[in-house]
Amino acid sequence: MDNPPSSSSITFYDFLDKMRNPASLDLVRSIKSFIVSFSFYAANPDNDGEKVQDYFSKMEDAIVDHPLWASATNEEIDCAMEGLEKYVMTKLFSRTFAASPEDVKIDRKISEKICLLQTFLQPVHLDIPAVLRNEASWLLAEKELQKINAFKAPREKLHCIMSCCRVINNLLINASMSENQLLGGADVFLPVLIYVTIKASSSWPILLNYTQTSNSFNCTGGRQNLSLKQLIILQISSQLSPLLLT
Repeated sequence: MDNPPSSSSITFYDFLDKMRNPASLDLVRSIKSFIVSFSFYAANPDNDGEKVQDYFSKMEDAIVDHPLWASATNEEIDCAMEGLEKYVMTKLFSRTFAASPEDVKIDRKISEKICLLQTFLQPVHLDIPAVLRNEASWLLAEKELQKINAFKAPREKLHCIMSCCRVINNLLINASMSENQLLGGADVFLPVLIYVTIKASSSWPILLNYTQTSNSFNCTGGRQNLSLKQLIILQISSQLSPLLLT
């Protein structure tokens, strides 16, 4: 049986369907014009982030005032902005993620450090409790994180990271139930997440790029919820970046 489409996919296809409506021609022209003009200039992470944020803010006002969303709820507006974000950031992926030679150099350096870490790193080095050293569950978490390579939109990459976190959280819950003791909190969760991130080697440069890019480009819609999720990513970065970038 085929898996049902995700809510993010439904949101995106709803957005595309709206954009096919002749009444949205002004919005379509604006989107295409922004993508072309943005791609014309050399990459500049600081300025680029501000440009994208300003454009999304402008487009949110335009969508709210547009006849196609005349009776839309706040949630529907957020869905439209999520669709817009995915479309624009997918088109600009090569221009915003690891776009500069310096980014490529850093990615290569990180990959080399990760390979070295993998040769000796063990759960005991991160003080992970023995009861949590379930390689099968960790492998599932690694696979969820590695899916990040298949997506271009920031929010979709975020979903991969959160899926990985959910697998780890389920591991903590199951271990707590079997041991009749509470195994949770950042002191337990974060070391497992760091270990899984290192083992999912090809995902770490992209994860770091996502953290840096999301700070600059700031995902639209559900901002409070996203900030909580990004906190997890920033925690990983703060723990590993000094080691990997030196």
